Amino acid sequence: MRGESAKEFSIKEVLTLLQQEFPEVTISKIRFLESQGLIAPERNAAGYRKFYQPDIERLCEVLRLQKSTYMPLRKIKEHLDADTRVDLFSQATEEPSTPEATNSSDAPLSASRPELFPIDELARLTGAPATAIDEMIRNGLIAGVTVAGQRHFAPIEIEIARTIHSFAKFGLEPRHLRHYRTSTDREVGLIEQLLMPLVRQRSPEGRRRAGEELEELVELSSSLRGLLLENALVSLKRLTDQSS
Repeated sequence: MRGESAKEFSIKEVLTLLQQEFPEVTISKIRFLESQGLIAPERNAAGYRKFYQPDIERLCEVLRLQKSTYMPLRKIKEHLDADTRVDLFSQATEEPSTPEATNSSDAPLSASRPELFPIDELARLTGAPATAIDEMIRNGLIAGVTVAGQRHFAPIEIEIARTIHSFAKFGLEPRHLRHYRTSTDREVGLIEQLLMPLVRQRSPEGRRRAGEELEELVELSSSLRGLLLENALVSLKRLTDQSS
């Protein structure tokens, strides 16, 4: 339990602090890291996240490791949970001592665009075969952008692809997961309808309010989605507990 005197931060305040070192980070990125179990902020009675100093320090550690090692989030979580982050970070920042250590396969191939990864790098980082990646693209689960005639993917799409590939051990292929994208598109459409009157104002005040309301709507939507899923799975968990 954290002391009552510990200062708490909202997700927007955390974003401001993080962007001093990681200007590319977004609120969506923070939420994504939470969804992957890298952080576990508390919630207030209204369902809004509450961050404390240890949460922010852990976020910084995750972002540093992602930037310096390109490790899968699952591995980063394992190392942080095992409290080995100091040794791992020092190893990740050491200069390679042998020619083998500088093998180009250990670094992203899109060096000129470090925030994007070509499709063969996506396959290497996720372990997904080319056929599975093609199916993810066909079903609209990932899209990427075209750079120099080749499709490239953002870090979050790498994590999406890795998560989709993890479903394969349960016999689920990308086509079976398309409903996740369909549901997301409907959700985005609803939020867009709510914000369009402000966007059409084409004024600084309208854009400011639209940005603020977008953040709040995404926060509420994420909270509701998680709560509904948790509630719907209660009976299933009860069933598995009874059978064990």
